[in-house]
Amino acid sequence: MSEPRQNQSMRVPLDELYAYLNNGISDAENLCFLARSSKRQLEQCLILDSLLYNATLNKHAVIRHSEEDLANLFLGFECVLGSMRSELMMWILLKRDQPNEAWERLVAAQMGCIDATRAHRGFVNCGQRLKVLELFEDKLFPPQVFLSAGFVASRLDCSICGERYSKCNHLRGKPYMGEFCEVIHRNIRGDHIAIVKTPADKRCRVVSVKTKDGYRNKLSSETTPHKEGGSFKEGDPLEANTVLLSTDRYPYLRSTEEILGPQILASNSEAAPDKLAAGEP
Repeated sequence: MSEPRQNQSMRVPLDELYAYLNNGISDAENLCFLARSSKRQLEQCLILDSLLYNATLNKHAVIRHSEEDLANLFLGFECVLGSMRSELMMWILLKRDQPNEAWERLVAAQMGCIDATRAHRGFVNCGQRLKVLELFEDKLFPPQVFLSAGFVASRLDCSICGERYSKCNHLRGKPYMGEFCEVIHRNIRGDHIAIVKTPADKRCRVVSVKTKDGYRNKLSSETTPHKEGGSFKEGDPLEANTVLLSTDRYPYLRSTEEILGPQILASNSEAAPDKLAAGEP
């Protein structure tokens, strides 16, 4: 019995695989406009799901052969594919009148672009795409109030080797065999919160502020009425709903289903292409 289409794997030369992934990225770029059909954008998101799976599959294959440059190249593809998918979902969510969720996808797309440039020299042009995403931030969304939360940790460990970061030879943000080095904070405790102009994470922000009519959202400007017993008095300290910390370091790797919901799979099940595996490097 032959394998189902979605489980088939075809071995192809590396240059053909690169072209396959790059074509998917180009197709996504062509759909990253407000006027494009949400249906087409959603279909492309599902295709990118599969392409990202292919990039990860091949990354692990070259890791088994200790090919670090290739592993980092596929890491870069993971970042770019995830970034493009996040950008497409931003447009879909904006058209669904979900600006807060769209903001999260915009920031995820920006993070993916930045990580791609760190992953491999072959993705240096992602800096140009990042400028476009920063322009979207300025033109599509109202100005935000960003926050920075300070923490104190008992020790800092390296995600690559597990040793204390101060004693190992790895550098934060640098790729090693298809994986970014991160600093793991142990036993953290809060120290301070500050309003900043340039935050480390643009997801950390003031979401809504308390007014006499309820909490007004900073993006949509819609007001959620006070809960029963809630009140507002002029001159009282400012109250706000905020995001102080996000633990998801790679939000652009979250699948279309996770962000938009499982119901999208039923109506777009034919969108995903076959999985391709590279030949022996």
